[in-house]
Amino acid sequence: MTAARPDAQGRRDPNPAYGLFLLFASNLFNYADRSLLGIVVDPIKADLRLSDTEMSIVSGSAFVLFNLAVGILIAGWVDRASRTRILIVGVTLWSAATAATGWAEGFASLAVTRALVGVGEATAFPVAMSMIADLYAPDRRARAVGIYQSSVFVGVVLGSIAAGVLAAAYGWRNMFLICGATGFILVLLMVATMREPERGKFDRNDAFDSPAPKLPVAVGRLLRIPGFALLALGTGIGAMTGGVLPVWAPTFLLRSHDVALANVGALIGPTVGLGGVTGTIAAGMLASRLVRTRGGELTGLLVPLVALPLAVPFYLVFCFSSSLTVAMVAATIMNFLLASGSSPCFAAAVGLSPANMRGVASTIMLAAMGVIGSALGPLVVGALSDALMPGLGQESLRYALASMTIVPLISAGVLWLSYRQGAVRAPAVA
Repeated sequence: MTAARPDAQGRRDPNPAYGLFLLFASNLFNYADRSLLGIVVDPIKADLRLSDTEMSIVSGSAFVLFNLAVGILIAGWVDRASRTRILIVGVTLWSAATAATGWAEGFASLAVTRALVGVGEATAFPVAMSMIADLYAPDRRARAVGIYQSSVFVGVVLGSIAAGVLAAAYGWRNMFLICGATGFILVLLMVATMREPERGKFDRNDAFDSPAPKLPVAVGRLLRIPGFALLALGTGIGAMTGGVLPVWAPTFLLRSHDVALANVGALIGPTVGLGGVTGTIAAGMLASRLVRTRGGELTGLLVPLVALPLAVPFYLVFCFSSSLTVAMVAATIMNFLLASGSSPCFAAAVGLSPANMRGVASTIMLAAMGVIGSALGPLVVGALSDALMPGLGQESLRYALASMTIVPLISAGVLWLSYRQGAVRAPAVA
């Protein structure tokens, strides 16, 4: 049986919906700021005289490696300290670093600002996953995670539109300054109204007072949970396509479909947003229903096991259609199906993890997504585009993007193994 521990200090629990709203808003700014660079790759590349490979490094590898390095340190902090304060510091840092990107003068300075954005944004995911587990009961958790994850696509939409319009009107440097400064409005709101939920509220009584283990011990325990390691690996592989598209899809539209810079954000933003938001929320609701009716923390993985393979033909249409309209319709459906994998995977990871190790568990998931998805994926596409450039010209990026076609199938295969391995495990919560 599961019982909620009374708050020893007599504090009133924060409103779950408002807590989720603030987490949603922070992640919206997170991904809006991430998406800015992808819209202005070619203007920055021309001004700073960089290659596609160098742009892949600053937009992918530099960002992700620092994001993960700091995230590992933050993981234990999230399980011990005030999560609201950690997130407020993170939003402040990445907003300042986004603004500072407007002053970059070359590869090194651009890489430094992107690295600092990654450091700040390392706080968002582990804090959110830990807090959502304390705001919502297990049978409502996947739905809440789905709503939270839909902020990714809302952020991409708003960031893409803002980047295209502002960069066309004021230049890419001023665009970064304006967007970075906007983040401080959220910081003020969080300082004034965000409250810390009771940790472990919906977990077993015997877990309430267990201290968080040291990081190496926590990692070892989590990786020994049946299905957890494969879950992280499958989620990371699935994130490759999601990591590639924000970086290279806008540039693909500029080069292969002759879309104007001022219009590329307005074109790709709503397409990504419509598919991503609806797919994430729908998958979260369906996964919650499966967990509620069938039991088991990994039951929700049945959603991405179906959705990810179905995304492959639409990805191919997006890459190779000569019609911009057809390509964007295919992209909408593709994003709906790819987004269906995120919330069930994250909710399963949170559900498998003890309350005092959810920050570490979230960081393991984030590390898999970052190293495999956001760092390796864009770098492979950028390097392949450079290699194919002599023979294919600007069309090299089209074929480099097509190299990611196999990724959703591999991800689904690994997630199936995770589901089978963890299926015999009793649910962590009742």
